[in-house]
Amino acid sequence: MNVRGGLKRCGYTLVEIMISIAVIGIMAAAAAPLFQPDVAAQLDSFAQIVASDLMHARDLAVTNNSKYRLTFDKSNNCYYLEHSGTNAALNTLPTSIFRNTANTATRQYTDLDDVPQLGASAFIEGVVAPESPPTAVTTIEFGPLGATTQAAATVVWLSSGAGDGLRHIAIRLNPTTGLPDVDDVTAVTPVTGS
Repeated sequence: MNVRGGLKRCGYTLVEIMISIAVIGIMAAAAAPLFQPDVAAQLDSFAQIVASDLMHARDLAVTNNSKYRLTFDKSNNCYYLEHSGTNAALNTLPTSIFRNTANTATRQYTDLDDVPQLGASAFIEGVVAPESPPTAVTTIEFGPLGATTQAAATVVWLSSGAGDGLRHIAIRLNPTTGLPDVDDVTAVTPVTGS
């Protein structure tokens, strides 16, 4: 393009650059929420972590023909795994790939506040033995055949969000097989017996 006197214009003006940056900023701001997981997706991810740890405890019990227990600490939003059988040689747990400064040779901690996340964090709402009325429990123990020591299905409730956006998810343990099953996310507040 020729401008006065036949000189060619090279590059962009400051105004053109500023408008381009503003348009890119607006597009990025509009797209950012699309890349953030919603509360339901985040809660489901936390539930999968807890279900995996429950399976790990069950697998250790079956593999070692002994008992292993997960103890839940609702107030600190964490739980830990330990051997609870009679064979003291099994008290030292296999090394975990997930590092926690509180871990010892005989206890492995999972702190839900330390789990990497993109959205809202989850918290332990309660662990319930579904009796009538539901009773809060703090431990889930697996025996040598993989079954839990509870007579009925134990439920671990996790929650995430706040106010009207508060959501809950249940991880149900079959007492006979010890296998966890993750329910769908719900807005209905669970009865945790606490």
